[in-house]
Amino acid sequence: MAMIGGAGCVTPESGGVTVDSAAAARIRDGLEKAGLEPPVETTIYANEGNDERGRWAQLVQHTLNETGLFEVEFRQLEWGQYEELFLNMADREENALVTLNLSGGWDPDDFVDMLFHSDNHAPNGLNVNHFADDTVDGLLDAGRAIADVDQRRELYQELQERLIAESPVSILRYGEETTVYRRDRVDGWQQAPFPGIEYDPVYAPHADSYVERSDGEELVVDAISSISNPDPVVMHDTTSNMATSLVYEGLLGVDFEGTPRPRLATDWEQLDETTYRFDLREDVTFHNGEEFTADHVQFSFDRYEGTPREADVFDWYDGVDVLGDHELELTLVQPYGPLETTIGLPIVPLATDDDLDLSETPVGTGPYEFAGRTPGEDWRLERFDDHWFDGTDAVPETPPVERIRIRILTSGPARQAALESGELDVSTAIPSGSLDGFESDEEYGVSQTMAGEFDFLIYPTYLEPFDRTDVRRGIDQLLPRERIVEDVYAGRGEPGYVPIPPLLEEYTDPSFEAYIREEYYD
Repeated sequence: MAMIGGAGCVTPESGGVTVDSAAAARIRDGLEKAGLEPPVETTIYANEGNDERGRWAQLVQHTLNETGLFEVEFRQLEWGQYEELFLNMADREENALVTLNLSGGWDPDDFVDMLFHSDNHAPNGLNVNHFADDTVDGLLDAGRAIADVDQRRELYQELQERLIAESPVSILRYGEETTVYRRDRVDGWQQAPFPGIEYDPVYAPHADSYVERSDGEELVVDAISSISNPDPVVMHDTTSNMATSLVYEGLLGVDFEGTPRPRLATDWEQLDETTYRFDLREDVTFHNGEEFTADHVQFSFDRYEGTPREADVFDWYDGVDVLGDHELELTLVQPYGPLETTIGLPIVPLATDDDLDLSETPVGTGPYEFAGRTPGEDWRLERFDDHWFDGTDAVPETPPVERIRIRILTSGPARQAALESGELDVSTAIPSGSLDGFESDEEYGVSQTMAGEFDFLIYPTYLEPFDRTDVRRGIDQLLPRERIVEDVYAGRGEPGYVPIPPLLEEYTDPSFEAYIREEYYD
């Protein structure tokens, strides 16, 4: 697709503003066509407790204000207020630029469907600006229905190029998952590649991973914000997922290299394009004493209907036929390529229909059970002694760590100080600028991997001038990606341009990224 030539050309004044780049000229022309005189007022938002996100939001603010075409304010909100803002921004026509981070899984659909499909408009999805494009919807639907990697690669690269051309959001940076731990207390840490499963390495039999603490008792770790809502059908934030990933289990798990593994299912078979049979594990007990059966699977899937996470299931789910207590057939509405990597949805007790409120007391079948919380201070888990796992040569039968306490520390310096003073054993949120120091100190271990995540900026596409593609495209070209990586994240991660991160190399390989850069940004 064609675009305006390289940056640096000087264009005439408009409304008293001189623009000095092709990107700014694109924005200026869009404002003129909309009948708007610059500067256009708006506000860019970030949530409290994420210092780095706030800093890159302010870099974006400064970049837009420098053009003279915008007058952008900056605000930070407590996470609950922030979530309420972005989930309702389109319905309320909020004049808001929103900064977020999205984490997915091992399938490209995880990064694009919830964010861009018109069926997933917020608040019952994460398409928070209510973007709608028939071509995008068609490519998303086609990509989900195909299993062949070569065919899917072609579709998802076409989809990504279409999203760059439309720019409902701007991808800014691909992140890294990094954990810093005290070597004298913690042994055996493996790095998980996705936000939301940071503490799976503590005990993940499906990934051949477990951690030992020197005294075997309480492992103290951190989180950057309070746990918003631990009920799976309303859970939007990675912190809530992180706090419950050792509490809930699904039929399958995915190891840290992307391979589906048995969890509550012991075996599975695809019978035809839309039918799967699952054999379920016997002698599995929920934390509330219920015995796990196929009825729990059916119940857990069905309860997603009409909830904010409905699309997690009902994009592919037609129903469950219970064949016995530990056998079922799953029917899909259409062929669904990513099923095996996305069916690890939390299975919950039947008591959830009666007197059990999962938003207050999460209950699953996992190796740890919820032991309480102090709002704004901590979240506590205890080893579940009736967990079903019998042990293997790679993982012991019982988690070596007895208790886990997640301390809520919203400030980066406070997290670092707590780790250095010994109040924390593990931190997954040390400021990027401090990591070099920990790497050079033998007292600490630093575990790091490329992450399946990206930082991104959301435009209010329902409101002029952000309803204009030329304005969004111009902003997208101006954004200081390299500076964000270097100045905010101390060179950790890499500039991002497309919505499927390089961790999924089959869909975003270097040659495709180079093509996008040359065609749309250079």
